[in-house]
Amino acid sequence: MENKKIGAIALLIAITLSAFGLVYAHWSDMVTIDGVIEMGSLTLSWDWVEPPLCYEFWMDENGQLQPGEFEGKLVGECTAEFVDEIYDIHSDKYGYKKLIISVTNAYPQYYVFTTAKLHNIGTIPIFVYGFEITGEKKDSAGNVVYDLLWYDPDGDWAGELWEDVDGDGTVDPAVDILVINLLIQNAQWPLQIDPCNKEKIEVDMDFKQEAEECHHYSIYITVLGVQWNKLDEVYP
Repeated sequence: MENKKIGAIALLIAITLSAFGLVYAHWSDMVTIDGVIEMGSLTLSWDWVEPPLCYEFWMDENGQLQPGEFEGKLVGECTAEFVDEIYDIHSDKYGYKKLIISVTNAYPQYYVFTTAKLHNIGTIPIFVYGFEITGEKKDSAGNVVYDLLWYDPDGDWAGELWEDVDGDGTVDPAVDILVINLLIQNAQWPLQIDPCNKEKIEVDMDFKQEAEECHHYSIYITVLGVQWNKLDEVYP
């Protein structure tokens, strides 16, 4: 009989505690997992070791390019240099961000070829899939006369630069003026460059008869790259 009374009292206590919203405490414990992920780097640069080279050519009566200038003249001049040093902390490698090609005293049928090496100083493979090419025509005082428009209907980086005479941002052969043929050469595009590897490209310029004397033509070329597994998002 006493056992029944004790059990009834315990049950009554439990019901009473429940009515007041109380819960029973319980032991708990946990373990944790800490993960460290070091991200790779995508860093395309111009080569730190090998400088760019600039070459002059002239075309003979057979349509063949010959080194130097016609009859050994020293009229035009071409130089090339890398600027804007960059550093990749993952690979501990250096490079340059910008290639500057300087051409002075250019004239019609003056050919300039510049070679330089792109270097993947990052740790992730990269695809060079294209270029953004723009430019300006300036007078002797440095004032912009016309923008230069890139025209490459075949998309093979063998195109032309036109003076945007009517200012509408599109090439119209009836109005605008062709001043420079420009070709960017490599074995194939898109161009894959693996980490620590280098690839040579060549920028060829041919100044046309319509390029105006006593003016300055500024050409800006941006190299477009993307990590290797994202090429289909930017390249058809």
